[in-house]
Amino acid sequence: MTKKNLLIDWDHLEKYVVGDDALRDEILTIFVEQAAKLMAQFDAAQTDEGWRTTAHTLKGAARGVGAWDLGALCEEAEDVIGGVPGKRETRSALLISIRQKLHATIGAAKELRDCA
Repeated sequence: MTKKNLLIDWDHLEKYVVGDDALRDEILTIFVEQAAKLMAQFDAAQTDEGWRTTAHTLKGAARGVGAWDLGALCEEAEDVIGGVPGKRETRSALLISIRQKLHATIGAAKELRDCA
């Protein structure tokens, strides 16, 4: 496997683990577990506070491992609160995109963890 991964920025992650494979694997495992839990609670019908908190927390987890595209989607989701026109539909569409990106990112994290 190469160090290039389009879903997770290996160089960003490497700055924190400095060649410590066990630490890298632990960070990726925590990311996978946390992201799965957050995705399970993410729902277009959440209160604004719940929606924003879930989006913000997932954004932080994604950026922590260098999953920039997933983080950007979550950042976009954070702002779909209040009186946004078509809020429910916008949230639903974002959730589809976030789920797809998260599924792929979790796969990449598992690949990095298991094969790096």
